[in-house]
Amino acid sequence: MSDASAFSLTDELSVTDRAQSERLERMFKDHHAPVWRTLRRLGLGPEAAADATQQAFLIAAERLDDVRAGSERAFLFGTAIRLARGTQRRARRIDLEPEMDEREGRGGRQEELVDQGRRVTLAERVLSEMDQELLEVFVLFELEGLTTPEIAELVDIPLGTAASRLRRARETFRATASRLERTLPRRGAR
Repeated sequence: MSDASAFSLTDELSVTDRAQSERLERMFKDHHAPVWRTLRRLGLGPEAAADATQQAFLIAAERLDDVRAGSERAFLFGTAIRLARGTQRRARRIDLEPEMDEREGRGGRQEELVDQGRRVTLAERVLSEMDQELLEVFVLFELEGLTTPEIAELVDIPLGTAASRLRRARETFRATASRLERTLPRRGAR
Protein backbone atom coordinates (compact mmCIF):
# COMPACT_ATOMS: atom_id res chain seq x y z
CA MET A 1 0.00 0.00 0.00
CA SER A 2 1.44 3.39 -0.95
CA ASP A 3 1.70 6.33 1.41
CA ALA A 4 -0.92 8.21 -0.64
CA SER A 5 -3.52 5.45 -0.27
CA ALA A 6 -2.74 5.04 3.45
CA PHE A 7 -3.30 8.78 3.94
CA SER A 8 -6.58 8.58 2.04
CA LEU A 9 -7.80 5.66 4.17
CA THR A 10 -6.86 7.52 7.38
CA ASP A 11 -8.64 10.63 6.14
CA GLU A 12 -11.78 8.61 5.38
CA LEU A 13 -11.75 6.99 8.82
CA SER A 14 -11.45 10.34 10.59
CA VAL A 15 -14.28 11.80 8.49
CA THR A 16 -16.45 8.80 9.35
CA ASP A 17 -15.54 9.03 13.04
CA ARG A 18 -16.32 12.76 13.05
CA ALA A 19 -19.67 12.18 11.34
CA GLN A 20 -20.59 9.46 13.85
CA SER A 21 -19.51 11.66 16.74
CA GLU A 22 -21.56 14.59 15.41
CA ARG A 23 -24.57 12.32 14.90
CA LEU A 24 -24.35 11.03 18.47
CA GLU A 25 -23.96 14.57 19.81
CA ARG A 26 -27.03 15.67 17.81
CA MET A 27 -29.00 12.70 19.18
CA PHE A 28 -28.00 13.66 22.71
CA LYS A 29 -28.93 17.33 22.30
CA ASP A 30 -32.25 16.54 20.60
CA HIS A 31 -33.41 13.62 22.72
CA HIS A 32 -31.74 13.58 26.15
CA ALA A 33 -34.41 15.60 27.97
CA PRO A 34 -37.41 13.80 26.37
CA VAL A 35 -35.91 10.37 27.10
CA TRP A 36 -35.23 11.30 30.75
CA ARG A 37 -38.68 12.86 31.10
CA THR A 38 -40.34 9.77 29.63
CA LEU A 39 -38.46 7.50 32.01
CA ARG A 40 -39.59 9.67 34.93
CA ARG A 41 -43.17 9.52 33.73
CA LEU A 42 -42.92 5.77 33.40
CA GLY A 43 -42.21 5.63 37.11
CA LEU A 44 -38.44 5.77 37.52
CA GLY A 45 -37.03 8.05 40.22
CA PRO A 46 -34.72 10.92 39.19
CA GLU A 47 -31.50 8.96 39.70
CA ALA A 48 -32.81 5.78 38.08
CA ALA A 49 -34.08 7.83 35.13
CA ALA A 50 -30.69 9.53 34.78
CA ASP A 51 -28.94 6.14 34.88
CA ALA A 52 -31.31 4.60 32.34
CA THR A 53 -31.01 7.66 30.07
CA GLN A 54 -27.22 7.38 30.16
CA GLN A 55 -27.46 3.66 29.47
CA ALA A 56 -29.79 4.28 26.50
CA PHE A 57 -27.23 6.64 24.97
CA LEU A 58 -24.37 4.22 25.63
CA ILE A 59 -26.33 1.51 23.84
CA ALA A 60 -27.01 3.95 20.99
CA ALA A 61 -23.29 4.76 20.78
CA GLU A 62 -22.41 1.06 20.62
CA ARG A 63 -25.06 0.35 17.99
CA LEU A 64 -24.93 3.61 16.06
CA ASP A 65 -24.28 1.83 12.78
CA ASP A 66 -27.52 -0.16 13.31
CA VAL A 67 -29.64 2.96 13.90
CA ARG A 68 -31.30 4.05 10.66
CA ALA A 69 -30.93 7.73 9.83
CA GLY A 70 -34.13 9.47 10.88
CA SER A 71 -34.98 6.74 13.41
CA GLU A 72 -32.77 7.96 16.21
CA ARG A 73 -35.70 9.07 18.38
CA ALA A 74 -37.51 5.76 17.92
CA PHE A 75 -34.35 3.82 18.77
CA LEU A 76 -33.70 5.84 21.93
CA PHE A 77 -37.30 5.70 23.15
CA GLY A 78 -37.52 1.97 22.45
CA THR A 79 -34.28 1.36 24.31
CA ALA A 80 -35.42 3.56 27.20
CA ILE A 81 -38.74 1.71 27.47
CA ARG A 82 -36.98 -1.64 27.61
CA LEU A 83 -34.60 -0.32 30.27
CA ALA A 84 -37.54 1.05 32.30
CA ARG A 85 -39.32 -2.30 32.11
CA GLY A 86 -36.21 -4.05 33.39
CA THR A 87 -35.79 -1.56 36.22
CA GLN A 88 -39.45 -1.88 37.18
CA ARG A 89 -39.33 -5.66 37.09
CA ARG A 90 -36.52 -5.44 39.61
CA ALA A 91 -38.19 -2.83 41.77
CA ARG A 92 -41.79 -4.12 41.38
CA ARG A 93 -43.23 -0.75 42.32
CA ILE A 94 -43.62 2.79 41.02
CA ASP A 95 -42.41 5.72 43.11
CA LEU A 96 -43.35 9.08 41.66
CA GLU A 97 -41.53 11.86 43.47
CA PRO A 98 -43.56 14.88 44.62
CA GLU A 99 -41.15 17.25 42.87
CA MET A 100 -41.44 15.51 39.48
CA ASP A 101 -41.88 18.04 36.72
CA GLU A 102 -42.63 20.89 39.09
CA ARG A 103 -41.38 24.15 37.71
CA GLU A 104 -40.81 27.34 39.63
CA GLY A 105 -43.42 29.89 38.76
CA ARG A 106 -42.31 33.01 36.95
CA GLY A 107 -43.97 35.77 38.86
CA GLY A 108 -47.42 34.12 38.69
CA ARG A 109 -50.08 34.70 41.25
CA GLN A 110 -50.03 32.47 44.31
CA GLU A 111 -53.42 31.00 43.44
CA GLU A 112 -52.22 29.95 40.00
CA LEU A 113 -49.17 28.28 41.52
CA VAL A 114 -51.34 26.40 44.01
CA ASP A 115 -53.66 25.28 41.20
CA GLN A 116 -50.70 24.22 39.07
CA GLY A 117 -49.24 22.21 41.98
CA ARG A 118 -52.63 20.59 42.54
CA ARG A 119 -52.86 19.60 38.86
CA VAL A 120 -49.32 18.17 38.92
CA THR A 121 -50.11 16.17 42.06
CA LEU A 122 -53.32 14.87 40.50
CA ALA A 123 -51.54 13.89 37.26
CA GLU A 124 -48.79 12.11 39.20
CA ARG A 125 -51.34 10.13 41.19
CA VAL A 126 -53.32 9.21 38.08
CA LEU A 127 -50.19 8.06 36.24
CA SER A 128 -49.02 6.05 39.24
CA GLU A 129 -52.31 4.10 39.26
CA MET A 130 -52.36 3.28 35.54
CA ASP A 131 -51.58 -0.18 34.21
CA GLN A 132 -48.00 -0.25 32.86
CA GLU A 133 -49.03 -1.14 29.27
CA LEU A 134 -51.52 1.73 29.17
CA LEU A 135 -49.10 4.10 30.89
CA GLU A 136 -46.38 3.53 28.28
CA VAL A 137 -48.69 4.29 25.35
CA PHE A 138 -50.29 7.27 27.12
CA VAL A 139 -46.97 8.90 28.06
CA LEU A 140 -45.46 8.40 24.62
CA PHE A 141 -48.51 9.78 22.79
CA GLU A 142 -49.93 12.46 25.08
CA LEU A 143 -46.78 13.73 26.76
CA GLU A 144 -43.98 13.03 24.29
CA GLY A 145 -45.90 13.54 21.05
CA LEU A 146 -45.07 10.27 19.30
CA THR A 147 -47.50 9.00 16.70
CA THR A 148 -49.47 5.79 17.14
CA PRO A 149 -47.42 4.00 14.42
CA GLU A 150 -44.18 5.08 16.15
CA ILE A 151 -45.50 3.80 19.47
CA ALA A 152 -46.57 0.49 17.94
CA GLU A 153 -43.07 0.02 16.55
CA LEU A 154 -41.35 1.09 19.78
CA VAL A 155 -43.43 -1.10 22.06
CA ASP A 156 -43.48 -3.90 19.49
CA ILE A 157 -47.26 -4.27 19.26
CA PRO A 158 -49.68 -4.15 16.32
CA LEU A 159 -50.96 -0.71 15.33
CA GLY A 160 -54.53 -1.60 16.31
CA THR A 161 -53.36 -2.68 19.75
CA ALA A 162 -51.51 0.62 20.20
CA ALA A 163 -54.64 2.56 19.24
CA SER A 164 -56.80 0.45 21.54
CA ARG A 165 -54.40 0.90 24.47
CA LEU A 166 -54.32 4.64 23.85
CA ARG A 167 -58.12 4.81 23.89
CA ARG A 168 -58.28 2.75 27.10
CA ALA A 169 -55.48 4.81 28.65
CA ARG A 170 -57.35 8.05 27.96
CA GLU A 171 -60.56 6.62 29.43
CA THR A 172 -58.67 5.37 32.47
CA PHE A 173 -56.89 8.71 32.89
CA ARG A 174 -60.16 10.67 32.78
CA ALA A 175 -62.01 8.30 35.14
CA THR A 176 -59.13 8.11 37.64
CA ALA A 177 -58.56 11.87 37.53
CA SER A 178 -62.24 12.49 38.15
CA ARG A 179 -62.26 10.08 41.10
CA LEU A 180 -59.03 11.41 42.61
CA GLU A 181 -59.90 15.06 42.06
CA ARG A 182 -62.66 14.73 44.63
CA THR A 183 -60.05 13.62 47.23
CA LEU A 184 -57.55 16.47 46.75
CA PRO A 185 -57.89 19.54 48.96
CA ARG A 186 -59.38 22.53 47.19
CA ARG A 187 -57.90 26.01 47.22
CA GLY A 188 -58.90 27.75 50.42
CA ALA A 189 -59.93 24.48 52.08
CA ARG A 190 -58.13 23.57 55.27
